[in-house]
Formats: sequence, C-alpha cells, structure tokens
Amino acid sequence: MHAYKYFVFLITAMIISSCTPQPEKDSKVSNESTVVTPQEDLASLEVEQFEFSNGLRLLVQEDRTSPVVSVQAWVPAGSITEGKYLGSGISHAVEHMLFKGTDRRGVSQIAEEVQSVGGYINAYTTFDRTVYYIESPSSGWKTALDVLADAIFHSKLPENEFIKEQEVIRREFAMGLDSPDRALSRILFSTAFVEHPYKQPVIGHMDLFNKLTRDDLYNYYQAHYVPNNVTFIIVGDVNAQEIKEALEEETSTLERGFVPDVFIPKEPRQLGRREHLKPFSTDVTRMIMAYPIPAITHPDLYPLDVLALIAGRGRSSRLYQELVEKKKLLRDVGASSYTPAHSGLWAVSATLLPKADTTPLNMSLKEIELEVTSILEEFKHTHVTENELQKAKRQVITSHAAELKTVSGKASSLGLSWFVARDIYFDENYLKGIKNVTAEDIQRAAKTYFTPNSLTLVSLYPREESTQDADEDKLVKEPSRKNIKKLNNGMPVVMIRDAKAPLVTIRATALGGLLAETQENNGIGQLMTRLLTKGTASRSASDLALEVEQLGGSIAAEFGNNSFSLAIEVLDSDLSQAIDILTDVLLNPTFPVDEIDKERDKLLTDIKLEIDNPVSLARNKLRASLFKPHPYGLSTLGNPESLAKLDQQTLKSYYRKLLAEDNLVFSLGGSFDEDLAIAELNKKLSSFQPSEPVSYKGRYKPDNPEYSKKHILPTDKVQAIVTIGFPSLSLDSPDRPALEIIDQALSGQASRLFTRIREEQSLAYFVGTGLLAGLDPGYFMYYAGTQKDKAEKVHTEIFREIKDINQSGFSPEQIERAKVQLLGKRILQDQAASTRSYKAALFYLYGLGADFEEKINQKIRDTTTEQVNEAFQKYFSQDNYISVIVQPDREL
Repeated sequence: MHAYKYFVFLITAMIISSCTPQPEKDSKVSNESTVVTPQEDLASLEVEQFEFSNGLRLLVQEDRTSPVVSVQAWVPAGSITEGKYLGSGISHAVEHMLFKGTDRRGVSQIAEEVQSVGGYINAYTTFDRTVYYIESPSSGWKTALDVLADAIFHSKLPENEFIKEQEVIRREFAMGLDSPDRALSRILFSTAFVEHPYKQPVIGHMDLFNKLTRDDLYNYYQAHYVPNNVTFIIVGDVNAQEIKEALEEETSTLERGFVPDVFIPKEPRQLGRREHLKPFSTDVTRMIMAYPIPAITHPDLYPLDVLALIAGRGRSSRLYQELVEKKKLLRDVGASSYTPAHSGLWAVSATLLPKADTTPLNMSLKEIELEVTSILEEFKHTHVTENELQKAKRQVITSHAAELKTVSGKASSLGLSWFVARDIYFDENYLKGIKNVTAEDIQRAAKTYFTPNSLTLVSLYPREESTQDADEDKLVKEPSRKNIKKLNNGMPVVMIRDAKAPLVTIRATALGGLLAETQENNGIGQLMTRLLTKGTASRSASDLALEVEQLGGSIAAEFGNNSFSLAIEVLDSDLSQAIDILTDVLLNPTFPVDEIDKERDKLLTDIKLEIDNPVSLARNKLRASLFKPHPYGLSTLGNPESLAKLDQQTLKSYYRKLLAEDNLVFSLGGSFDEDLAIAELNKKLSSFQPSEPVSYKGRYKPDNPEYSKKHILPTDKVQAIVTIGFPSLSLDSPDRPALEIIDQALSGQASRLFTRIREEQSLAYFVGTGLLAGLDPGYFMYYAGTQKDKAEKVHTEIFREIKDINQSGFSPEQIERAKVQLLGKRILQDQAASTRSYKAALFYLYGLGADFEEKINQKIRDTTTEQVNEAFQKYFSQDNYISVIVQPDREL
C-alpha cells in the first residue's frame, strides 16, 4: 500500500496501543511485463457509504470469503488535535479510559461481552486519530457493533478508574524510555519539526500528563466524540443494510456537536541541517537521516514512494546491497516515505554493527552519512533502471494484495483512504499513480527533496560511547478445502486453496529448530536458516534477492522451537518461477564463507539488541533455569562462544542431516493450480536424495530445576519485569486443551489476573500468561511489567491469584467465555490460507495429522469446567515454579 503504511519503523514507534502488548543484471522477468491496475487484477469489493442525520458516517464492505468481521470506529482525535492540552497525551489517555464502563456496561463487561462472541477489542492512538476496533467471527457482529458504539458515545470515564489508569500509562512511559526504537523516533520528530505538533510525542510528556484531571479528559471526550466527528468502518461477512439499520437505531438519539476548531501551524521550510545525537542504554548504535516532503495529497507522493522502494526496500535495494552486503558497514538499512495528511518525512534508517575498533562515534556516523548521501546523489544524476522501476511497482501490487488477506487489513486500508485522503478509492487511485511513475519523475523528486540544508540526522548510541557533538542527556467450519497429495518420491504436499487475493505461498517445513541443538552448537539452526537465502549453486545472494523482488514477492526462512521452514510468496501467475526458486534454495544452498561471517556478526548484534528488551531478558533467563540442559532452555540466537565455532563444513553437514525425506513437508496456501503445482514440484525434486530421518523428540530431559527459586536480574532500565514459569506439557498432551483455555482465561482485559493486578491495584501496565507446548513438554509463564518498587508486590499478587484459583476454581461462565474467545481468536488468526496450510503441514510433520488444529478446536469446545480446574491444580502447585525479576536500578 501507499507510503503512509510503509513507514513501519517510525510509525510503529509512535503509535501507542492501549492494551497488552518486521551490479545490475538482466532480469528473469520480461521487461515487457506491466504493472496491473486494481481493476484489472485486484478488483475491490463495493463500499457502501451512509451518513446519518446527526452526521455520523458509516462505510461497509461486504466480504464473504471468511466468516469474520472487523468493526472499527475512527475518531479524528490524536496528539495534534489537543489544543490547549497539546503535549499532554490526552487523546491517548481518553483511549485508555474509553473501555472503563458506560451507562449500560460495567468496567469488565465490555471485554466480557466481546469475548463471549469469540472476539477481541483493542485501540490505538496516532498523531491525528484514535481508532477502536473489534475483530470477531461474523456471527458476533451485532454484539461488536453495539459494544463499540456504546463505548464511543456513552463512556463515563469514572474518576476512580482514571486514578488507577494513570499508573498504567506511567508504566507505558517507562516502556517508551526503555525502547531504543521509540526513543529514536521521538527524537526524530522533535528535531525534524519545529512548529507543527508532530514534534509532540503521541503519549505526551510526563510532566504535562501528570497535570491532567478526570474532568479534563471528560471535557475533551465530550468535545471530540460526537456523531459528526466519528466514522464507523466495517468489513466482513455481513449485510450492509443490516449494519446500517442497527447502527442507526443505536445512535438515533445522539445529536450533532460542536467540534473544536484546532489550529495546526504549518511547518516552515527547513533552511539548515539539524542534528541530535543521544546516549542510550543500548549496545547498538542506531541512526536516521530524514528529509521533509509534502503531504499525501501532493503528486510527488508517487515518485517518492517508488524511490524509497528502490533505495531501501529488500536485500536487492541499493542501500542494502552497498552498505550491508558489499561494504559491511551496517547491520541493517532501509528507506521509507512517510506522507500523512500534513508534512511528511523521507528517511533512511540504519542499525550499525557493534564497533570492533576505536573509531570515534562521530566519525562512524559521518562515514555512514557520506555513504548514504552518495547513494542518494546517484538518483539525482542517473535514471533508475527499468528493472528497478518494474520491481518497485510490482512490490506495491504484492503488498496491496497481501493486505487483502484479512478483513482487518481491508478495514484499515479503507479507513486510511477515507481518513487521510477523504477518498474511499484512494488506494486504487494510488496504484494507478504508482503505475505511471517514470524514471524522470524519480530523478526530479530526488533533486527536489534531497538537499543538504534540509537534512535531519538523529542517533542513539551506547552510553559508554562519546562524541563531542552528542547531547548528555458459534463458530463456523473451515472455509477452504484442504488437500494432501504425495509427490513421486513420496513427499507429502498440503494444499489449501483460497482465491480471496491473487497470492500463493509455497513453503517447505522440516523438523529441527531449537530442539535439534546442543549447548555446544547453540545458534547453528538460526545461522543456517538465515544463510539459506544467501546463495545457491546457480544464484548468488544478490541475484536471488533481485529475482524475488522483481516478482514483487518475498522469500524468508523461519526458525522455531521444533522446526524450520522456507517460504516464498508471489502473485499466483508466478507460481512456476516461485517453485523453481524455492526448490533451488532448499536443495542447493552454498553457505558462502563471507556470508557466514556477515550473518554471524548480525547474530552477535541481535544478541545485543535483545538485551535492550527487559521482557526478553526475563524470558530467556526463565527458560534457561527451567530447561537446562534441554534445548528449550537455549537461546534461539545462540551465544558468542558457540557461534564462533561454526564454519561452512559444520553448517553443510548439519543441514544435510536435517533434510530427511520423512522430516520434510511442502505446503501451498492461496490462489494456485493444484495440478501445475504438483507437476512443478515433481520436476524440481526428482533428484532429491534425502538423508535418514532423525527423531529429536525426547532426546533430552531437563535436570531437576531448583524450584521455588527467584532470580533477580539488575538492569539500567526503568521498567521492572516479573516472570514466573511452571513446567507444562507437549503438543499432543490430553491436557493441552485445558491449558490453552487457562492461558486464555488469564489473558486479556476481562481476565481475573488483569482485573486483580492492573484494574483493582494499578500495579502493572501489562500482565498476562503464555504457553509453550512443543514436541517435548514446554512451560507456562505468568508475566507483568511494572515499576521498581512494585515488582515484589506484583509477584505476590500473581501467586495469590494462583492460590485463589486452586481453592475456588474458575466459574463455568469464565471458562465458557475463555473458550469462545480462544476459538474466535483461532478463526481470526487463520484467515489467510498460507497460515492454515503452514499449520496443517507442521502438524502433519509432527505426526499429529494435518487436521490436528480442527481436532484441538473440537476438544476445546468439549472441555468442561471441571477438567480445566483439575488441570490447573495439576500444573500450578506452589512449589514447582521458578521466578525471574528484571529489577531496574533507576527511577522513572
């Protein structure tokens, strides 16, 4: 989609969610191929528009491809509309409070009703809007609409809830302080904008937030949450007229309101370079170079977007090839074009490699700046190639198609088109605009916007670094047909066809993963997986990246606890070529020595990056304590000592061992011709010589852990993390449905755990549980994010809740709600055929059968309250746990 959605790095860091918390050669694609318009190949469904007498707007798109619905309410109340409260984060604070009760529903009743129909509810706030949404099976649309409309227009924002929620938001401030990406994003916007309120963080400033009262929130809410300032957007398996009638009845007594006329100053032209370098608690330096660009309605939107794709999207992009692959100056680099309703930014974001010498930081940053500037200058003086142009256009088409795979994606796309451009067909017109971009347009845009005096450079660097320029501061059955066929060599292929979008994902999945590793070779699976796409006997890494991206596709390898996989997603017309690429990568990887060194360095960087996340620290320590020496206790990234031992021959031998015929399954999901797929796979795999299968299940058993032990990990962060782990079960355990239900019952805004710790006592920003069930028994984790002086209290309260459940059990109502919610979540997660085919292939591979997911769903439906409570008592005694607390050494 358009750049407003592509600016992932920055916009992810700025959006605040209220609830619990990726040398030019001849192309193999004909230069005569064209980029199609959506009318030609991506025909969209009709959008019905309604405007009620009180000004309330409704957009409905009927989509019968999956039995799900997305109900969204878009309110133009964000950080730039706050008027006299500018910088306080009042829009975000209202978002937190909107689900705290209405005249008809109590504090927890909103979440409970949504969960009762198998849905979930959430919201987010950005610069210019707050969006509330409910995703659910389509059978629950009426409840979802009723609940959301009630919350939007009839929330009470009670004083006692605001007092508690203030503490929750303060914990969110702490999360932002601990996150280097959010911190860097905040610095960028505060530096690049001097007049426009984009310079203010969405969450606000702590000192201004602390001055807000409940009356301030209620007055702001009453002013902005009026019918003529709200748009409902609904996409899914629904009837538009029924939706319209239901919403009209729900809001018939509401009257128009006076919406505040907020003055938003125009950002003046930047006349000089701006720079802000800041020390941070991190081991890895990050930087962003940004240039101001016009808003989304400007015609330069199109060449600027294409330019960002050519410059910095994917491994074959110019920036990546030059600075990561060839010169090895960076861990990662990308370019993005951010064009909101007001002034935007065109940016290059980079992650530096850890310094291995004594080069001063300011010299390292200057070197990167000069390299990036040199590459951007090339766009001013020479035209991009036709291959680059066609590749970028195809990437846009593929991204648009990928967005159509879920109703939430469709609703968000429709919402952005209407909200930002006031044109429900903006996406379609955008694709036409992209199609018409020429090399001359791109050259003109580069000359216009990439000027030295308009550059803003910001960076976060490790605190120990120094630089003289730095600052010191009822559910339906599966909608698609599953088919399992065998290739000539006996290898199984799981196929699920679904033509809702013209995409197909082909995947090879094999046993392995963390379960196949030892302490001595820890990290080999991760390194091996990353190297799969780094070249074959007939394709170099750059050739491979270029070929895939010219198709507008993507290829990626995934590494898990029990398996690894390789997948390619392309338009359905490119199926044959995709299978050729996939099988070549799978059967003929070369693991080049220079690529091994580069990926090893990246892994070492990623290990340091993981240290930046207190939740990861706690989880990794918890797993290591519970599972040692079982592989589930190892790091998924490896460790410096084991990684240093890995060479080309070791990797090749390890990979050949994993490619056993009985340990490998292919899958296809999406739009494709079954016969063609089987024919192509048979042709490409005719000479495959598999190894003998190896069983990894049950090879190791954990030592007897020191139960009831508490580990304290001091950090220089400001956020405390509490984790408690209990040993649990394997995927095929008869108790699994019960533990899945327990996990759901203790998660979300209506859970007992959430109510006790966050709602009643305001002890934590987030709290919940997680279940790992693998081929071998896994673990069940309780977790919470809190502040330094409340960590012990949170730890105590979690155990009090465990004790209460052990004594009194869950009620039938709680279990029924959890079951409906869990089953609804599974439907929502499995909208894409690529997801369903992947799951089916995994379970087939694990010996559980391709229909295992459906069997688990039925077992969840059949599990009784008594069975759940018995399982709870079985797994959660008071003496079979290990705790890990990440304890900060500084205050918020």
